[in-house]
Amino acid sequence: MENLTVRIPLKQPIVFELEGFYVPPGYGPLFFVLALLTFMVTLLGNGVVLSDPKLSSPMFFFLCNLSLVDMAYTTTTVPNMLSGLVTGASTISAQGFFMTDMAY
Repeated sequence: MENLTVRIPLKQPIVFELEGFYVPPGYGPLFFVLALLTFMVTLLGNGVVLSDPKLSSPMFFFLCNLSLVDMAYTTTTVPNMLSGLVTGASTISAQGFFMTDMAY
């Protein structure tokens, strides 16, 4: 028996609909500013943890690793959320999804 698989090209690109919290009309800029401030505080706090010379002892090895993972996760997901708050777009392409998923 032969495998008779036929590839049919897609007519439309594959996109994923992002379901998040409801943003009432007019509140997008407020949520953007709040999310941006939270993002900046998170990066600043993790940067302080990583740059503190007192935390270079082996006892704080896992704390520094946690800080690195937190920074990687934050810088992967939050910028997409911020752009969605500004533009109102709630879709992401399949390629963008897989790049975000495989970034860490």
